[in-house]
Amino acid sequence: MKSLGPVVDVAIPHEAGHILVGRVVGLHARGLDVEVVRYYNPDRVRIGDFATLAFEPPDEEIPGMEPGLRAAFILFAGGGVAGNKFCGLTTIDSGADADRKSLARVTDMSLEEVSDQALEIIKSHARPFRQLASLIRQRYRELIQNRNIQTGRYTLVTKEDLDKLFSEYASTESDTNAENVV
Repeated sequence: MKSLGPVVDVAIPHEAGHILVGRVVGLHARGLDVEVVRYYNPDRVRIGDFATLAFEPPDEEIPGMEPGLRAAFILFAGGGVAGNKFCGLTTIDSGADADRKSLARVTDMSLEEVSDQALEIIKSHARPFRQLASLIRQRYRELIQNRNIQTGRYTLVTKEDLDKLFSEYASTESDTNAENVV
């Protein structure tokens, strides 16, 4: 598979991991966006943050979170690094800093520990994970091939795309009990 650049090659399985693990534990993402910065040179763009659009508990609700929701969110936070690990990317870089911050809001478990647990979910749902990563790559390639692209935030995958992809895998929608995993 041809590289799309070091940042993108790490970001795609990372975001696919969040989305898949979230789906399995009941936190369905609303989509995936990416930021693009256009330079004066028409052949030069910079890719900014990839962002899974998903649940993030407000600070005031964290102390009273139900244990099942807390466990699901913990696994979701670890899903990004788990996606990287599944694809053989063993170094956890600064791209996971936001995940560390999210995780620290709800638990004292390390991202490494949580990602190992989330990795088991991805391993048991390898096919939909790979299809999701492939869809993200395809949409990303289509986006950056647009020579007229302007600076902005672009949607790569919608909730409808995710619903369609995951509807093909009834087991992905199963009621995995996150409390037993974390």
